[in-house]
Amino acid sequence: MESVALAIRGYLLSRRRSLLVGAALFMGVMTLLTGAGAGLDRFLRDLRDSVRAHPASGEVHIVEIDGRSLAELDRWPWPRSIHAAAVDSLHQAGVRSIAFDVDFSARSEPAEDAAMAAALARAGRSVILPTLRQPAGAGSLEEIETVPIKPLADNAFLAAVNVRPDRDGYIRSMPFGIETQGTPRPSLASMVAEKAAEIGRHFQVDYSIDPASIPRHSMVDLVRGRVPKEKLAGKRVIIGATAVELGDRYPVPRHGVIYGVVIQALGAETLMQGPVPQQRSGLWPLLLALLAAILVAQPGNRKVRIGAFATLGLGVIAWPLVGEALWATSFPIAPALAALSAAIAIGGGLIVTERLQQRAMTDPGTGLPNLAALCAAADGRPGGNVIVGRIDRFEAIASGLGPTATANLLLRVSDRLRFANRQATIYRADDATLAWLEGGGDEEDLGERIEAITALMRSPVDCGRLIDVALTFGLSSGDKSAQQLVAQATFSASQAAQAGVRWQRFTEADSAATNRELSLLGELDRAMASGQLWNAYQPKLDLATGRIVGAEALVRWQHPLFGPITPDQFIPIIEEHKRVGDLTVFVLEHAIEDALGWAESGYPIGVAVNVSASLLADHAFIERIACILQTSRLPTEQVTIEVTESAAMHSPDRAIAALESWRSLGVNISIDDYGTGQSSLGYLQMLPATELKIDKSFVQSIGTDRRNAIMVRSTVALAHELGMRVVAEGIEDAACLELLLEMGCDTAQGYHIARPMPAEALTEHLSQGSRLAA
Repeated sequence: MESVALAIRGYLLSRRRSLLVGAALFMGVMTLLTGAGAGLDRFLRDLRDSVRAHPASGEVHIVEIDGRSLAELDRWPWPRSIHAAAVDSLHQAGVRSIAFDVDFSARSEPAEDAAMAAALARAGRSVILPTLRQPAGAGSLEEIETVPIKPLADNAFLAAVNVRPDRDGYIRSMPFGIETQGTPRPSLASMVAEKAAEIGRHFQVDYSIDPASIPRHSMVDLVRGRVPKEKLAGKRVIIGATAVELGDRYPVPRHGVIYGVVIQALGAETLMQGPVPQQRSGLWPLLLALLAAILVAQPGNRKVRIGAFATLGLGVIAWPLVGEALWATSFPIAPALAALSAAIAIGGGLIVTERLQQRAMTDPGTGLPNLAALCAAADGRPGGNVIVGRIDRFEAIASGLGPTATANLLLRVSDRLRFANRQATIYRADDATLAWLEGGGDEEDLGERIEAITALMRSPVDCGRLIDVALTFGLSSGDKSAQQLVAQATFSASQAAQAGVRWQRFTEADSAATNRELSLLGELDRAMASGQLWNAYQPKLDLATGRIVGAEALVRWQHPLFGPITPDQFIPIIEEHKRVGDLTVFVLEHAIEDALGWAESGYPIGVAVNVSASLLADHAFIERIACILQTSRLPTEQVTIEVTESAAMHSPDRAIAALESWRSLGVNISIDDYGTGQSSLGYLQMLPATELKIDKSFVQSIGTDRRNAIMVRSTVALAHELGMRVVAEGIEDAACLELLLEMGCDTAQGYHIARPMPAEALTEHLSQGSRLAA
């Protein structure tokens, strides 16, 4: 799974530019085309209006038909003579223009209508009266038009007072003009602001203007002369209803519900304060946002790229604010913000992905690139070489130094390797292995460079203390995966160390041997179950009686493809891969079973089984053997466990504990290959051994080598003094057997007595009752 995650992260990072810019482009264009960001743009417009909030110009005044006017004038609808009085008062005050947001489409009393018409005429027929086009009813597609009655319309300008809410019910825009009764009419706001009207076109009302700052006068104060004329002189006046009971109210952004006449005044103020407000396409801020995404996706210094992105992002946000303040031009920026948000999301995800990739491709102990990083680098270099340098005795060095100093040691060694290899990147392939990549022709001078590295490594490495470090090198090449090349080069380095040479190349022969080893390891369980693995037994002769008293179990493998496989070909592989415990249990169980068979045939001889050094520290294995011995029908005194002298010396305390646990069950303990190790007499005395087995390298030459004869004779005497029996192995002739009998040796084993044989053959051998004269 980790390799899949590495590959996915690598793929995403290799396409970071297209992913980031593509996501920004997709989100921006989709938002622009679908209008999905309209709500956000409205919200941002309200925020900008809050930032730009300012009072009205004071040029537009409102004369309110308010609650106080309704109360004092004490009737509604008012006689049109009251409106006529208002027109006369305003005209006498010298106002610049008079506009009514009051419906005059119905006739009233003729005298009142005449009075109003006369007042309009006295004002020079310059008063603005409202026209309106509206739906005939709720949900109706039919529209009706209302215009002032003819006597009034003939003495005034007609202007449209239409306002149409957006889908959310808010009034945000007004028309420059509409058509009523087949005649184009400018809007009331356009006429008050004295702006040219384009029929069918709308403008955004500027709600940054504070409606409370528009000067207001009560209608009753105006008609009764309580409003000073100098306050009105030269002003543009709109007359309309603000009494709650008249109901002319609409919701607008920022200011809640306000009166229709106030919206008309805000519309006029909007047109008067500067250029005509315009709504431009959101494409331009989107292009700026895409430029920001492209810049942040470029390679280079991350802080510079992020700074450029942030600057352009702030530019996108500030663009409509500056445009509205200076040129009354608004730009929807939701598409641009969608693009920026997509770029931020993808960019942030890529940063996290990059960090995860770096962590996955970095050795945590040293900070060096690891095996995964080597594999990623090798993907783009087909046909190259992988070279590894394996630190000799690394485990011992690491256990003495501790993790911090060990990491420092590896870094110092990698520095030397980098210097010797033209500043190549050095990877930590595993705990003890450093590796690097080379081109296909770079190995020509590899031998010279390895000699140079060896020379560099002659001086101790300073990692807080001076440490002598030696490396063995392996080389592998081909079209295989980098991971396999590293494994092959590491194998070659191990083989070089075993051969005592400085470096070695992985060959096809190594590949065949490795494949065979892997095949054998994978077939171990099947071999044990199918009978391919079996026990051969080499008899042991009691020299005093001339009878066979035991046999050593020696495992054999009859492979259906490879034929007979000797133990030295498969046991090291099984030990290396921690399967020797299973094999030992298999050998012991079959040895016990065969010994019971011999006993049933009338030959109750003992059986010996070898135990590997690595198993003496395996508590689970020790208990497993004890359980087999305790549950077996074979008397434990007929079982001998053989361990080599060097195995017992490898970890003395654990070896003694394991051997004592088995000895306590009555099992015999034999020290095998005695004389090849370095055990002292004091240590030998501590072992719970019942038998010493002298190695054949000493036994076979006792007739010709006086020193070996002395060693064997003294060992026999020493063992007897310690209460142990002595077994001599490797007997290949009668003369050797005769000398051993003379020296007092107890038991002999070797080809002269009998070769290893199957259990059935040993039964036949025992049945012959053969005795050898000692």
